[in-house]
Amino acid sequence: MKKLFFLCFALLFFNPINAGNINESNFLEFLSEKNYFSAAFIQTTFKDNKERKIQGEIKANRRGMFKVIYKEPLNEIISSNGYQLYRLDLEIEQLDITEIDATFSESPIGIFSSNKQELEDIFTVKECLNDQEVVTCVLEPKSDESFLKRASIELIEDELSSLIYIDSFEQKVTLDFTLVSWDTISDKEFILEIPEGIDVVNH
Repeated sequence: MKKLFFLCFALLFFNPINAGNINESNFLEFLSEKNYFSAAFIQTTFKDNKERKIQGEIKANRRGMFKVIYKEPLNEIISSNGYQLYRLDLEIEQLDITEIDATFSESPIGIFSSNKQELEDIFTVKECLNDQEVVTCVLEPKSDESFLKRASIELIEDELSSLIYIDSFEQKVTLDFTLVSWDTISDKEFILEIPEGIDVVNH
């Protein structure tokens, strides 16, 4: 009887969060438990009845490290070691280096690179809608000065499907993800390789 009691106790308190039991109170915990994230994406920006699409790849961890590679029609890489932000524009052959500040956690990439405490300090989960195998959770920033005004994250069977957000410029941006993985990513994969002949600008 005691063994059964302790088994039930353990299941009660250590039941992992998944798409079937996500709600407003545990969604940020669900995200923060994913220490690594990588995916391919198509980014669609809507502004003034115009649409712009960009293809790319993203890698991130919860220690503030990330790399975003923009492909067609851009040729740009944005990465961070958790302390500095590197923006490499291969078209103009220039690398800009700036210090990461606290407000960067309020950007879309911060959803994947911020830790649990940072996420809880920045966002409020307004609602989570569970429609069979599809879960949609809406985040709103606690600060009125945030770059993000609203973000909607969609999961299908525990896999991140899309991120839709409205920014401070009233632009609607949709990121549709494929090849999603939560597997460990080596720190070496976040290192930015700088081609010869690139102008480096420190800000």
